[in-house]
Amino acid sequence: MNITKKIIAAAAVLLLAACSHYEDFEFTGKVVDYEQCTSGNIGYAVSLTSPDTIGGEYVTRERETYQNVVVIYGADRMLQANSNISGRIYLDPNFSKTECNIHYTDRDVPEAVFTKLKVD
Repeated sequence: MNITKKIIAAAAVLLLAACSHYEDFEFTGKVVDYEQCTSGNIGYAVSLTSPDTIGGEYVTRERETYQNVVVIYGADRMLQANSNISGRIYLDPNFSKTECNIHYTDRDVPEAVFTKLKVD
């Protein structure tokens, strides 16, 4: 194999390795707060009713504490507080570190990304 073919083959392997693969899952919950990310992206703190074991404890701006909360990014619309939502998400523990201008370090809740969103 000549050097050009080797370079093309190596580039193809690297490109495939760089592709994101995620396993999304169904969720239901209620929007309890939001967090700034960038001008075009907001993270919504969602208290999940299902699944009921993946979130963490979250304290809102109003000092209300919620359990089983996940901050979810990538909504295709603006969401309101107390909105019941459902759909599909995948966990991305580094989303705010890699994508946001602001990274909140004072909380310990999982981060996720919407793949499907329904406002009930």
